[in-house]
Amino acid sequence: MSDGFANARTVEQARYHALARTWPALYIALCADIVAVAFVHSALAPWWAWGILPAVLVPKSLIWAYLWHRKRNVIPPSEECTRAVRILGIEITVWMAMIVAWQVWLSHWGTGESLLLLALCMGGQMVFLLFGLLHLRTSSILSATFCVLGMLYIGAHSGSALIGIVVLLVGGVAGLAYVAQGYYRDFTSLVSSRLSIETKTREIEALSEDNFRIANTDMLTDIGNRRRFFRDLEQALDHARQADKPLALAIVDLDGFKAINDSNGHLVGDRLLKAMAQRLQDILLAHAEVYRLGGDEFAFFLRDESNPKQLISLGDGLIESVKAPIFVDDLRLSLGCSVGFSTFPQAGTNSTELYDRADYALFHAKKTGKQQTVLFSAEHEETVREAALIERSLRAADLEKELFLTFQPIVDSGRNETILLECLARWQSPALGLVSPARFIPVAEQSGLISTLTPILLRKALDAVRNWPDTIGISFNLSGHDITAPDKILGLMSILEKSGVSARRVEFEVTETALMMNLDQGIASLNALKATGARISLDDFGTGYSSLSQIQRLPLDKIKVDASFIRNLIDSEASQKIVRSVSSLSRDLSLDCVVEGVETEDQLNMLTEMGCNLIQGYVYSRPLKAIDVQPFLDQQVRTDVVAVG
Repeated sequence: MSDGFANARTVEQARYHALARTWPALYIALCADIVAVAFVHSALAPWWAWGILPAVLVPKSLIWAYLWHRKRNVIPPSEECTRAVRILGIEITVWMAMIVAWQVWLSHWGTGESLLLLALCMGGQMVFLLFGLLHLRTSSILSATFCVLGMLYIGAHSGSALIGIVVLLVGGVAGLAYVAQGYYRDFTSLVSSRLSIETKTREIEALSEDNFRIANTDMLTDIGNRRRFFRDLEQALDHARQADKPLALAIVDLDGFKAINDSNGHLVGDRLLKAMAQRLQDILLAHAEVYRLGGDEFAFFLRDESNPKQLISLGDGLIESVKAPIFVDDLRLSLGCSVGFSTFPQAGTNSTELYDRADYALFHAKKTGKQQTVLFSAEHEETVREAALIERSLRAADLEKELFLTFQPIVDSGRNETILLECLARWQSPALGLVSPARFIPVAEQSGLISTLTPILLRKALDAVRNWPDTIGISFNLSGHDITAPDKILGLMSILEKSGVSARRVEFEVTETALMMNLDQGIASLNALKATGARISLDDFGTGYSSLSQIQRLPLDKIKVDASFIRNLIDSEASQKIVRSVSSLSRDLSLDCVVEGVETEDQLNMLTEMGCNLIQGYVYSRPLKAIDVQPFLDQQVRTDVVAVG
């Protein structure tokens, strides 16, 4: 099938193309037929009878043949095709009427042989017309009818033998006419089918393009989504490798969005995200395209860029621009953001490595103060490698054997009496030695292994508390992974029930940050634990993202003041105000208040004056091994006896 036919978009264009490719040859054949008739009758009829019509028609036919041949690969608009085909049909019909009349007129000078030639020529003309004018049914039928009438006329005025030949020719040509019409119907059906298929194909392609766009576009903000980001990043990395050029990847996380979303509703949160996406696009318009990775996290990458100063400058400028208030209806909302950068090829050679490094830089930015730009460095690389080593070692460890607990007393300073011991995880690795919880707990949380560690540590804590007086309880820490997974909570409740230890002797600690991973599920999990008789404590109060309205929803028994507010307690008026406020808030909410990180007598005395009696810190004891807890409790009793005496 020719390219022209394939390019035809309507049946009329297909008819035009078919005529343009076949009709020039048929023109030439028809001219040859006319010349043959004129030549045979040149010796029988006057010159003006046989010479004038060929002299006029043959040159014109050759010109037509040339013009149609030139247009054989050109497909005009459908309207032009319709007009050209209609004009061709009219002209051919008129000329065929003249040719047949001319041939019949010449038959008056004919002999038996010349009449037979005329009949054969008319039969040949019919074949030419039926197949040459296949796509012009009306013209082909009329022209063929003229030929049939001409043959019948010649036969009627000649001998019986010629009549038989003419009848045979007419019958054969009639059969060819039937076949030609069948071909025309097949052609029309083929073109219609092809056009229908092409229409469906275009519809499918359009639908596919729409699906592709939808699959690669964030529906809320109408910018590229996570899928498109990684696709475009792979392409940019391929170009960077081939051109030996650098590339920088940035992840932007909004600070404070969750609190706004929770307090004002998801509709306001969605509109805020949409406005922020537009702002980021406007800020980075000259540098990069912005993508939404999910939630309140965005990303972009910079081609041909790895200069640390320029990246930090761009990130800091982005942070300053994001701070500007955004108005959603009558609400004036303000957000911050943190930015993490990684560069190719320094930080990674593929998209996964670059993303992980940028994500770590972002994590470091948020961990060390938020609203800052951090570029992944060699120092960070060492930390990542250490974390990977710790994760591999944790996965290969015999955790039941290698994990153990230490216990730090929580003391009622007014009575100098220990009421609880906080359980602190420790890991003695055969390969790494004693690993600090500050090193392996974050790795366990990031990798999800913390949910494997928690049941083991809880069983060990419950085994230990059985050896102590019934008045002594334990405080056990839960991670965000624990409290946001209902099946994990059910598992911990089962361990508590099977231990035989009274749930009243167990207090579960959870941080604000852990709760904010999924506040609703966290509240449901804490309510389930509370229903067993256990107590609930909110750790590191004041360092997370929760609001007072959220705190009121929690089934709390206790609030713990973070140690960061105690370090400068003696010299910092701000720290003193914070501690007083939290202590007053606890009393107003009928909650106990524990102060962590108390190390000196001066801090203890000041806290006592503030009315804070539940104290945890080195001022009383460092974390103790399980075998050292009872001696500590006994020593505390002896000290009380001496004091009374």
